[in-house]
Amino acid sequence: MITYTWSISKLDCAPLENGLTNVVKTIYWGLTGTDENGVSASMSNSYPLSSPSPEGFADYLTLTEEDVIVWLESNLDVGYIKTKLSNEIASQYNPPITSLPFPWVKIEVTEEPIAEEVVVTEEPITEEVVVTEEPIAEEVVVTEEPIAEEVVVTEEPVVTEEPATKTLDTFKIL
Repeated sequence: MITYTWSISKLDCAPLENGLTNVVKTIYWGLTGTDENGVSASMSNSYPLSSPSPEGFADYLTLTEEDVIVWLESNLDVGYIKTKLSNEIASQYNPPITSLPFPWVKIEVTEEPIAEEVVVTEEPITEEVVVTEEPIAEEVVVTEEPIAEEVVVTEEPVVTEEPATKTLDTFKIL
């Protein structure tokens, strides 16, 4: 026999909605199934709620955990969830079928030697380190030199082979 236990981890609320205050919008829930041997499986999720009518609204300060669980049980497919948890518990007793390597194929396993144990001990440092500051003797000089490259642009008309009334001017870079 499996015993099921609900848990509510969080409620998200809208501070104000349609004149109602602290309206529960999302329930974060968990359901755990435990058998008589203590083997268990759990499922958790969240469930969004639609906006309540003013007549059906329950004041947040008067809600109980049982109220919220009733909302979940009336909206979730609890039978499906319990079946899924029951199957998970059963699979812990009877693991699912798996593929094994062929028994006639020999797999060679080599063992690497384990390194010897290294022991680290802390000993006080007895050396004294003296740091002195000396001026830096190097000097870096940056100079700007003019760029030697010169670009000359000349204008030469270019006539296309179209009717004599049209010309195209282009520039040639030397």
